[in-house]
Amino acid sequence: MSRVVLTLLCGVQDAEAIAAALGDCLHAPVHMRREAVLGRDFDDAATVERVAGTLARMAVEVETGADRVAAAVDAAKAVRRSLPFRWRTVAVLAGGRVA
Repeated sequence: MSRVVLTLLCGVQDAEAIAAALGDCLHAPVHMRREAVLGRDFDDAATVERVAGTLARMAVEVETGADRVAAAVDAAKAVRRSLPFRWRTVAVLAGGRVA
């Protein structure tokens, strides 16, 4: 089974609920980090973000099997959210733990 890192980019106010849904669905550690997105793609922006010209987003990441991505995205879709989210996967070629 191939491993991927699934990243969902969502509004700050939606991140906790999405992270909980991913954790429940995948039973894997979920990582979150705050991001500021500068640019002109404001399709996902709230009104205050359009005025400020900066999107406040959270990146919610989890490593999982490639065959579990659809279920994870469906779990995130089912969460009550205030803004849309974007997602992507990146293949994990190698990894491990160093003590």
